[in-house]
Amino acid sequence: MEKFYKLFDINIAVGSREELYSRCSDMIGRGCAVATVNPEILAEAARNHELRTALSESLCIPDGIGVALMLRRLGCKTERLPGVELGEELLEGERCVKLAIIGGREGIAEAAMQNLVMRHRNVIPEFTASGYDMDCEYIGRQLSDTRPDIVFVCLGSPKQELFISRMRKFSEKTLFLGLGGSADIYSGEKQRAPRIMRAVGAEWLWRVVCEPKRITKLMKSFSFFIKNTKNSRKSVKIGKKIAKSG
Repeated sequence: MEKFYKLFDINIAVGSREELYSRCSDMIGRGCAVATVNPEILAEAARNHELRTALSESLCIPDGIGVALMLRRLGCKTERLPGVELGEELLEGERCVKLAIIGGREGIAEAAMQNLVMRHRNVIPEFTASGYDMDCEYIGRQLSDTRPDIVFVCLGSPKQELFISRMRKFSEKTLFLGLGGSADIYSGEKQRAPRIMRAVGAEWLWRVVCEPKRITKLMKSFSFFIKNTKNSRKSVKIGKKIAKSG
């Protein structure tokens, strides 16, 4: 039985880290999309109909600590699976994986692909594309011609979710993952937070320190959550448990 929890009208997959990974892995070859959801994405989805629609077409898993804490507050104990870790884990194992990467400034996707191919011997590189001045017609042709097993879309939200929603038709059996700034990490352009900060769920603080401009979006998300949760711990408006058979 696949477990979901409706949080601010978005169905969030919940469970252990292993269960979340397994559900994503099982989607390879089935033509699906995975959204790694954090508080900023939920706050934006509340006012962006197109983003809500794109998320409704995807398997949404908790990426940010804020989402996991909100679910726990509502009585749902779940682990989270950061997108940057999910991407690499899906490349491990004995199965050969045809991979494409879209995102980052010029050269980032190429460097990310090179590093991932070196780290994961069963990765077959298909194509890469910059996240700036994207040629959607070119990317559509590449998807149709190469039919990758997995595409990492690293454009940031909501751009990446909307892009995935439009591009899935070009390769119907591909698994598309919205992975935010993961291409920068894979390429070595940026570093993840120290392990201790990740362990205590403070990776968001590291991102703010590295990119102070993120504080504005963070404060908007915090304000959204406070506004919508202050009156009731178990408000139907906030969330409720649902179940779907697998």
